[in-house]
Amino acid sequence: MKYSHAKRSLNRQLILLGALPAVLMFAGLMLFFTTARLSDAREDLFDSTQTLADNLAPALEYAVVSGNRSVVSQVLEQSMGRSNLEWIRVTDVMGKEMGFVGGPDYPRWPGQALESEEVERFSSEILQYPLDLAANDGTEWFETDYRLTGGALRVGTVEVAVSEQLLTERRSDILLTSGVVGISLLVFTLLLVNRMLAPVVEPIRALAAHLLDMTRREYREVEPTHARVAEIAELETNLNELARHLHQLKESRDQTLSLSESAREKAETASAAKSEFLAVMSHELRTPLNGVLAMVDLVAEEPLTPRQTDYLHTARKSTEDLLILIDDILDFSRLDQGKLLLESGHFNPAELAENCIASFRHTAEQAGLPLSLKLTGHWPDRPLLIGDAVRYRQVLACLLDNAIKFSDDGAITVVMDWHQESDDCVFLGCEVQDNGRGIPLEQVAQVFNSFEQLDGSLSREAGGTGIGLSLVQKLVELMGGHVRVATDIGEGSSFGFEVPFDVVSEQSPEQPEPLALTENAAGSRSGPNADGRRPPRALVVEDNPVNQRVARTLLERLGFDAEAVDNGREALQQVTSSAHQYTVILMDCHMPVMDGFEATEAIRDWERRQNVRQTPIIALTADALPHTESHCHKAGMNDYLAKPVRKHQLRTVLSRWVPL
Repeated sequence: MKYSHAKRSLNRQLILLGALPAVLMFAGLMLFFTTARLSDAREDLFDSTQTLADNLAPALEYAVVSGNRSVVSQVLEQSMGRSNLEWIRVTDVMGKEMGFVGGPDYPRWPGQALESEEVERFSSEILQYPLDLAANDGTEWFETDYRLTGGALRVGTVEVAVSEQLLTERRSDILLTSGVVGISLLVFTLLLVNRMLAPVVEPIRALAAHLLDMTRREYREVEPTHARVAEIAELETNLNELARHLHQLKESRDQTLSLSESAREKAETASAAKSEFLAVMSHELRTPLNGVLAMVDLVAEEPLTPRQTDYLHTARKSTEDLLILIDDILDFSRLDQGKLLLESGHFNPAELAENCIASFRHTAEQAGLPLSLKLTGHWPDRPLLIGDAVRYRQVLACLLDNAIKFSDDGAITVVMDWHQESDDCVFLGCEVQDNGRGIPLEQVAQVFNSFEQLDGSLSREAGGTGIGLSLVQKLVELMGGHVRVATDIGEGSSFGFEVPFDVVSEQSPEQPEPLALTENAAGSRSGPNADGRRPPRALVVEDNPVNQRVARTLLERLGFDAEAVDNGREALQQVTSSAHQYTVILMDCHMPVMDGFEATEAIRDWERRQNVRQTPIIALTADALPHTESHCHKAGMNDYLAKPVRKHQLRTVLSRWVPL
């Protein structure tokens, strides 16, 4: 658990920083000088008392020698009245008291044993010194023979007593004066420090307010505070420069957003106008072209020379190509807008391929390119599928036309593969192989761009790739499949695609209703297994109903309890609200509302916040470009699987993350 400490203001911090050393130094000096003054006071008291005793001794010499007690008492009373002594006592050489004067507490000498410990005594000897006579004064009778010269003679003692109460009173006075002076100096120091910090703290507060305004996107310049500190003045200047720069960036961003919004609106308007234009022009152009074709047919019924017949055939072929191009442009526009809907009907894919190849056979033979159809896999006797036969034939026709256009010799082979995953689902693969010039590997991705020019010489011979391959990719993805390309320079190219279809059962009517596979989790197994254990749960996130049904069927065959949703938002809701965590998630990359990349990032973020185990997420995409897999891993997906999904491929990928 973290504890937050109270924040101190800068002013308080600086005052503390400036005053604390001064306070410590002041306290140390006050302690030193107070101790010194107390010691000096004690020494002064004791020295003055001793001096008084020393001065009294000579004054009492005559009175002691003569035994004049009245003089002794008079001298002692005068000395007592001019001092703060407790008592004064004089004794003779024999220790006999000659005089005593005491204060109110000592009317008589209490004696050595009864004297208070708080009283300090000082004494001085009363000495009698001999006369010092000159050598030539004729006083020989005062010489040593009469024993009157030599050292001083002690005749008595004077004792004085002083109370330490005087020292205590002096000590209190010293401490009081020192405290008053110290506190006064401390207050003065704090006021001085606070006054000196004002020119520093106030500009910093103004800078903090300026920064707060900038965080609120108020990029305005402020007037300088004329701070005396050079660094603060420089900081004010730099912040004003930053505010000016951010204001310019904000204005530039607003202008860019305004231009972007205007450009978006113009683009949307242009797109709508383009779509309307294409819709109108396709119909407007088709009417006269149909008239041209009709007139060509009428002229062909007349007797013509071989050259005229060839001219009419060329005109008819060019008109038909133009009609196909108009249809492709219209389909491409509908695909961009998401308005192209797939039809659902019964068709025989083998017969469809034979009919399509037959329509191109004459053109291919004229170019010296034999056309052939090869069927692989376990084809049933009556291969009937449910799907959009027109769009499937359109894709095959585009690939055949592209192969013929870019092949100079060799042969063109159409290989169709029947791979049945279950009783009601089949993957129909189609591959168009040619012996043309081939495509450089670094330009493979560009062939699916509309009207892309891959090479100068190649373009001069055969033009660009047109709109056909771009339309092929979009149509195949719409049907739930993906396009693959294999090429070798000088050897030829191979364009293939694989699409899942429902198989027509024997009980199916001749013309069923369109597919409606939006029941999501309907039909999925949710109960426990025979051994009482709940099967592993799988979530299929796919917007295409056919792909959704295929993925669920494959997962159920692998022992999973499969559920399905139509977009990333629904997947996020399922994951976050489900009582039991999913074992694996199959995530389509491109979906409406919320795509697979955004949904994966949201799921990973939720797992981190909830501190739960990461669910393996396997990407499903029809985009087979090299960068797609790295993009999936960057978004947080664990693995990658290209559409259409085969059972053995799904098993291989799942076995890396889930025990099967």
